[in-house]
Amino acid sequence: MGEPLRLKAAESFYGDANLKEFHRAADMFIARNKNFRPAFVKRLPEAKRAFYLATLGIPDDLIGQLLVSYHFTYQRPMMAAFLNALEIANENGVINEGTEVSAPEKQAVASAVNSMKGQFSALDLFIYFATLHAQNPETWGTLEAVLPELHTASQGA
Repeated sequence: MGEPLRLKAAESFYGDANLKEFHRAADMFIARNKNFRPAFVKRLPEAKRAFYLATLGIPDDLIGQLLVSYHFTYQRPMMAAFLNALEIANENGVINEGTEVSAPEKQAVASAVNSMKGQFSALDLFIYFATLHAQNPETWGTLEAVLPELHTASQGA
């Protein structure tokens, strides 16, 4: 993901007031890894805590939360474009409540991804689709087929 995007993800994570429980866990993680007292970390400005979080090797569950925060803060148009291409009801990239999402067909996913390639960077697409696949492989397993190509394309970006 690279340090600049990791920092954006950490900033969006700390900027989400709905994630206070996760903030506390992240603060404890920072304290343990930097040998700081938890009270010291809690008093740090969000920007400093985000910096520490972005530069540490963090556990998978925390990585997942940072990626979700990043996408909801910075990538809503891309999320909406993908869901719209698959004809999944959504509100600005958020699947509508009560909408049942089943695994889309491989061809539908390939078509949706291809329609997005000119609109969004290969790196953004790769991160988004890899996140979807990792967090819910039962529903988004068909994305696995497009990830290698997007990964290769993102390396040149």
